[in-house]
Amino acid sequence: MLFFIANIFLGFAGLLLSLYIAHKKRRKTEHFICPMRGNCHDVIQSDYSKFLGVPVEYLGILYYATMAISYGLRAGFPSLNGPFSIFLLFLSTFAVVFSFYLTFIQLFALRKLCTWCLCSASLTVLIFAFSLASSTDTVFPFLAAAHTPIILIHVVGMALGLGTATLADLFFFKFLKDFRISEMEADVLKIFSQVIWLAIGLIVMSGLGLYLPSADLLLASDAFLMKMIVVGVIILNGAILNLFVAPRFLQIQFGKHVHREGELVQTRRLAFLFGPISVVSWYSAFILGMLDQAPAPFETMWRMYVALLILAVLGGQITERVIDRRAHAKDI
Repeated sequence: MLFFIANIFLGFAGLLLSLYIAHKKRRKTEHFICPMRGNCHDVIQSDYSKFLGVPVEYLGILYYATMAISYGLRAGFPSLNGPFSIFLLFLSTFAVVFSFYLTFIQLFALRKLCTWCLCSASLTVLIFAFSLASSTDTVFPFLAAAHTPIILIHVVGMALGLGTATLADLFFFKFLKDFRISEMEADVLKIFSQVIWLAIGLIVMSGLGLYLPSADLLLASDAFLMKMIVVGVIILNGAILNLFVAPRFLQIQFGKHVHREGELVQTRRLAFLFGPISVVSWYSAFILGMLDQAPAPFETMWRMYVALLILAVLGGQITERVIDRRAHAKDI
């Protein structure tokens, strides 16, 4: 009961915080108080303040209100425990993953911190911890019983990420046919990027749901270990590509970044480096996830994966050189 009460108060605290951020964001002329020498205004008004077209603070309002009301119902009606507690645990897990994504953006993409955003992230961590503590007696049996639905979510996440990563590369090449990217095309690529992060969130959450009840068995599987490495590459590569390379490339295109001579070409080459790595890794993870058994020993799969990455990188760099030559020929 103590954990329920704690999450009720944390939910209401997060709700008030999200409402405050929404109010300040709507009134752009008002001074935004940001303790700890943060830069709340720039973060709240940045291009990353929306996810799939929805303002992040509205997502926060919906999440915190749901958690406060739901834990109030759990405290008043013990019969709601069981599957309902698992749903709240998964919801709080997704919120933590999303908060990590937003914090990563502040640290590495914007390089500015918002004190209130960090407070919100801390609240999601606490709510997750209390949700987990209040569900320990039901979580493992539920995960074992819900194996098939969790696999379905995992497959949906893999298919969504694979398809979106492929489309993102194809559209990126198409958009560069005129040797520049318009603001509309940049918005399309941004949506692709956010859908990929949504897919990664689904994969991580469902992957944990599959791993926890069968940890010993999965750790002995070469296919599982190889897939974990590939997923790690997807996350790291996606972070570099979508939070550093792509934003810098678009800022230079639209004159929002004072760049040195040759920086645009270097950034474009990085895009053609990490883009192919993304596609190869998504296809590799999808194929490994579909296999019941490893098709080869771990060392062989690792060498094949590295070889595919090298070929993809070479192909990407050759494509970039062709586009660069066509651009120079057009200028002449």
